[in-house]
Amino acid sequence: MKKVFLFAAAMMMAVTVSAGKKLIVSVGDFESATSVDLDVEDKVKSNVISGLSNVGHLQMIEAKDGLGADYLVTGNVLSYNVTKSVDDDGKTWYKTTMSYSITATNVKDGTTETETFKYDGTGSNFLTALADVKYGYSQDPNASKEKVFTYIPKDMKIFAFEHFPLQGKIVEADYKLDKKNKLTECYITLGSEDGVEEKTKFEVRLGKMVAGRKTTSKADVTLKVVEVVAGDLARCKVTGKDADKVAAALEAYASDPQNALPVYVKILPPKDTLGW
Repeated sequence: MKKVFLFAAAMMMAVTVSAGKKLIVSVGDFESATSVDLDVEDKVKSNVISGLSNVGHLQMIEAKDGLGADYLVTGNVLSYNVTKSVDDDGKTWYKTTMSYSITATNVKDGTTETETFKYDGTGSNFLTALADVKYGYSQDPNASKEKVFTYIPKDMKIFAFEHFPLQGKIVEADYKLDKKNKLTECYITLGSEDGVEEKTKFEVRLGKMVAGRKTTSKADVTLKVVEVVAGDLARCKVTGKDADKVAAALEAYASDPQNALPVYVKILPPKDTLGW
């Protein structure tokens, strides 16, 4: 499987923090090329919904125009083709290829991000190419036609973590340091209301000012939830070589919140969404 990214604007990560709730996503209209049957379009859409519905920090609603949602998802099925070939042993094989694009629109500010997925046996790396070859071919034409749809739910989970990231902050109180002043344990402003569970992992981003704008930079630190304390609170174990920098940033913000910036966290995708 090959992915192509198209962003409406290239910019540094925005400092957007969850307000103690899951991100609300609605799926709107899909369209397709004239060569693509309507039932293919419907199957793509239903599998997109299925994949997004299985992401813990998202709440799916029915609103074709995105009313009441944080993000609106729309799609376009670009191609869907079945080819027939005969191997050296005289066996007939069928291969189905498909491409479609998914657009995520931030309902609040109107910005969009589009990603195109291609299932055509030319994966972006060796492993995905092997997966396409293994699952894209079948001696049963119906099995070949249906198999490409099984990629979609997992790809949508990956899409969700990339384009709908759950973000919060480290609480600047009740954190623990070791003898070297490295952060070992902390609380974050996300909890059960955000779909956070034990073992959920987060990357850490240090707030900073660039050209008068608030932005963030990634720290070499990972948080792992060990206890979900409340709807908007979770206790985390801290690992990583930049744990001292994070501790210093927390102390700076606690002592001077008017001038210092908070320490932000961003959810990491679970292992089962990475690769095939």
